[in-house]
Amino acid sequence: MARAFDLGVTSWGALGAGILTGKYRRDGSGEGRAALWDQIEEKKLDIADEVVKIAAEVGRPPSQVALNWVRQQPGLILPMIGATTVAQLKDNLACLEFSLTDEQLQHLDEVSRIELGFPHDFLVSDEVKDLLFGGTYDKIDKHRD
Repeated sequence: MARAFDLGVTSWGALGAGILTGKYRRDGSGEGRAALWDQIEEKKLDIADEVVKIAAEVGRPPSQVALNWVRQQPGLILPMIGATTVAQLKDNLACLEFSLTDEQLQHLDEVSRIELGFPHDFLVSDEVKDLLFGGTYDKIDKHRD
């Protein structure tokens, strides 16, 4: 909706409470507290794994990759930085020094894709569109497609 109305978005929690910094890792190599490990959803860990993989490809910390992923979304997106130390702030600001490739962005978008479920899955089927639009859906000029 923000894109449609040309509104800027300030993204809260761009690093996913530290999950996208590589702090919590399946292989145990992260610095995150073990007490929180069981509370992290598998989907979030999948996303974090992809961020860490791309970070290794570009030679940058996962936090910078995650911030760039947010920054490079279409429209005007500004991630809020929640650094608690000067070192973290400098590290986060270094995300301005590089960009992710379209392929890297696509991988991150795919792993983080949200399944909309019902009614969205139902409403996109050709049969339902045909019924809802009285057989005229294919004749409608869909200028945003």
